[in-house]
Amino acid sequence: MSNINYKSLIIGIIATYSAIIPSASAAVTFPTFPTIQDQIFNFPKYGMHPPRIPLKYVRGVPTLPFSIGTPKQDFVGIFDTASPVTWVMSDQCTSSACLAEPDNTKFHANQSSTNYKFPLRVDLSYLDGTHVQLKPELDVMQFENIPFPPHLIAEAYQVDYPKGYLPPANARLGMGDFGSIDWTKTRFNVDPKEIPSALFPGAFKSRRAAGEDRYSTGADTTGSANFRKRGPFLDSILDNFFWILGIDESLYTGSIYQLPLAPVSDLSSPFWKIPIQGFRFKYTNTSTGKTDQQFSFQSGAYGKVYSSSPVLTVPKSTADTMNKAIGAVYNDALNLYTISCSAYNTAPSLVFQFGAGIDAEIPPQQYIYKLEEDRPNSGASSDSCYSAITGGTDNVNVFLGGPFFRSFYLVYQFSGQSVGIAESVAHIGKVYPRAKN
Repeated sequence: MSNINYKSLIIGIIATYSAIIPSASAAVTFPTFPTIQDQIFNFPKYGMHPPRIPLKYVRGVPTLPFSIGTPKQDFVGIFDTASPVTWVMSDQCTSSACLAEPDNTKFHANQSSTNYKFPLRVDLSYLDGTHVQLKPELDVMQFENIPFPPHLIAEAYQVDYPKGYLPPANARLGMGDFGSIDWTKTRFNVDPKEIPSALFPGAFKSRRAAGEDRYSTGADTTGSANFRKRGPFLDSILDNFFWILGIDESLYTGSIYQLPLAPVSDLSSPFWKIPIQGFRFKYTNTSTGKTDQQFSFQSGAYGKVYSSSPVLTVPKSTADTMNKAIGAVYNDALNLYTISCSAYNTAPSLVFQFGAGIDAEIPPQQYIYKLEEDRPNSGASSDSCYSAITGGTDNVNVFLGGPFFRSFYLVYQFSGQSVGIAESVAHIGKVYPRAKN
């Protein structure tokens, strides 16, 4: 191992950046700021057999171990395709959520010789109600003993969870929504030239060595017979699910269909937001006498791949209509639509209708969950089930959580500005071009 002084190297790079990037304000001078290139992971070109990093599901959400700093400090975080920043609890955090955790699960920045701090703060909120106040930094990272150069991370100086929420992990790995933070409101600006042009996908200048900027997620069949088990979803079903540092042809069948991202000009970030036309309930059992039902979204709607959510979140009115159609009833005490567990035998398949003319279909056992814990005063017992189709505050767009994320082999392409989708070798979802009327 060479004796590289990473801290001096980072400071040197920072000085170079600040010389070529103008200040966000004429009244205040900043040394530099992170770029979108600091947010994405570039991998070596591994070829046909890229490394697989296991993702462990906790309460329907994928998690993984990783380390930060020199010497390395170990954490377990949520694998989050909707978070623009990787963050961990700081040893300086004094909010109640932090005080409840042992000190050895927090980041001690002053103990890392490769840590560089930016004099900035930013607040982030997530779909699950989590709110954090962060200080961005650069530091080296590792996954499964695979080292990565200095990457944008953040120390969480404040972490707030909604009442009753049990976090799957107390850290997050930022794997999407790159460039979404309005840095100008945090005295901190992002260079728009770092975002690939919507007209010329892939035409951007990387400030890192050229490599693979695609990654993928999906299941393996080995040891995963439970994937095809009839019954409502349980975490234990997902015993072989991976983040792949590239594309692994052994984890999908058929074609990878490209779903272009929403236009950059319309959004703070297109990653990973896919134009979507609607959902459809498809009845495969004609003996039920029920016909397919269509639920169309507004023009311009997108579906955001949201791995940190265990559910599908749609406009509230759509959620009410869809759940009524399958016999799910809203339970105020649980804030869920409960349904008989027998529905996984009778409920329709759910079809995601993407703007690119591609349909992705999942069976009912992928969106009907078992209520694994008794909830006092809820009127629901531990053998009850609930629908993973929930209502949100966004009246236009949808958030493609667990039922979508885990059911397919997905390829995330930064420079190509698309999400590729294929049928996983676990065969828990179908992908096909939409039939023309």
